[in-house]
Amino acid sequence: MRPLSQRDQLVHQYLSLAGALAYQYHRRYANLIEADEARSVAQLELVRACGRIKDHSTAAAYLKRCIQGALAHWLRDRALMVRLPKNARGEAHWTHQSLDQVHPESGSSWLDGLASPDNTSAETAEARDLGLEAMVDQLPTAQAAALRLTVMEGLGLRAAGRRLGISPMTVLRAQKKALATLREQVSA
Repeated sequence: MRPLSQRDQLVHQYLSLAGALAYQYHRRYANLIEADEARSVAQLELVRACGRIKDHSTAAAYLKRCIQGALAHWLRDRALMVRLPKNARGEAHWTHQSLDQVHPESGSSWLDGLASPDNTSAETAEARDLGLEAMVDQLPTAQAAALRLTVMEGLGLRAAGRRLGISPMTVLRAQKKALATLREQVSA
């Protein structure tokens, strides 16, 4: 059997740290993240981060920050969270619920209780959309592209940035400028 590389030795040494941090996140957000998912995310980040370590004396602190960051990013990107105001956190227990579940009082699904969109004003909405498209067409190219990708197509800043070949922050700035210009045009 071949000897372990330095990265592999670090992975084996800090595997329990990744497990402990994953368990903490699972315990804290039990209804949002499964224990296996948290462990997988933590272990994957451990392997990635061990390859970047140059100073072994600070490895534990560095790995802890990397793993916690990866878990926080996973939770932010993949789990739907309801953020309550600080003064209401102790009063209500909020969890996620499927719209397909049966409503206890009516016997139908929660989705059936939602109001359907109003189709009578489809022509008005189409005319409004054409007016919006004309306004977006008047914007500079970068701003129009950022606005179309993030607002109209619903892409995230990172995905829009990848598609345009620019950073997510540049996309955000272009989006903000475009929205400010549109607000000025509408209010004028």
